Amino acid sequence: MMLPKRLIFGLISLHLMIGCTGFNEMCKASVGRRWACPPPWIEWGGKCYTSIMEHLSWSEAKDECTKIGSVLVAPRSQEETDFLMQLLPPEFWINCNDIVEEGTWKCQDGTDEVGFRNWDPVNSEPNNARGNENCAVTTSAVGEWNDMPCDWQRAAICKAATSLRQDCTF
Repeated sequence: MMLPKRLIFGLISLHLMIGCTGFNEMCKASVGRRWACPPPWIEWGGKCYTSIMEHLSWSEAKDECTKIGSVLVAPRSQEETDFLMQLLPPEFWINCNDIVEEGTWKCQDGTDEVGFRNWDPVNSEPNNARGNENCAVTTSAVGEWNDMPCDWQRAAICKAATSLRQDCTF
C-alpha cells in the first residue's frame, strides 16, 4: 500500500521537529509549540511540577529533585504559590535557606535567585526561634513561609522545564 506524500512529509517533519537524539536527553523542540509534562508531572506556567510525598530532610529533598532532573521549588509569585498549595498539604520544603550566613536568605530556582518572599508576618518569620532554623517551608493554607531546622522531615515539590514527549526525561 502506498502512503500519501503529505503523510510521509508530515512524519519526517515531525521527527525532525521533535529532536530527541538519545536516552536521557530533553526534547529540543515542540509540535505546534505545545510543551508537556510526562506523568506524574503537572504543568503550570510553562513548567512541570511533581510532589515528593515521602518526608525528607531539606538536603535530601533537594537531592531527590536533582536525581529526577529537576530542582526543589522556590515560588516566584503568589500565583505560583497558590498552585503549589493545591499539590501538597500546607507544609513542604522550598529552596530557600540561610545556611551560609544567618539572616541572609538565598532562594533559588535552579541557579536563578528568586526575589519573591512570603514570610509569615504574624509569627515574625523568619525568626530562627530554635537557633538552628536555616531552611524554609510553607506552613499555611496560603503558602506563607517559616524557617525550620534543615534536618526536620517534610514533603517537597520539584520543578523542571517542560518537554515534548513522554519518553524524553528531564
